[in-house]
Amino acid sequence: MPRRQTPDPTAAKVGARIRALREERGLSLSKLGAMSGVSKGSLSGIERGLVLITIATLSNIAHALGLRPVDVLAIPEDGPLEAFLDLIRRMPEEERLRALAALQEPEPPPSEPPPEDPTD
Repeated sequence: MPRRQTPDPTAAKVGARIRALREERGLSLSKLGAMSGVSKGSLSGIERGLVLITIATLSNIAHALGLRPVDVLAIPEDGPLEAFLDLIRRMPEEERLRALAALQEPEPPPSEPPPEDPTD
């Protein structure tokens, strides 16, 4: 992976996201490196935006963090949708599954008015 002298703005945003996710899980650079197969030095460069990350490396890091690559790229400060997705990602799995199940339950059919009484 090519190393830059100055951070690439997009790479720096992705790198900051990776750092935040790593720290959220209490992982050191060494531990995440061992889990993802990416060297500690490369991870450091990625987190600082000095190394342009490949799709394969992004995938390895995401899986080591227990995420999908798209979850790493969904940077909350990009907008309300990303912030919402990040909030859902942070929910405990049991709570997330319960919320998803509630969304999938069919709504009860609307109640029909009683038939008119012909004797009225």
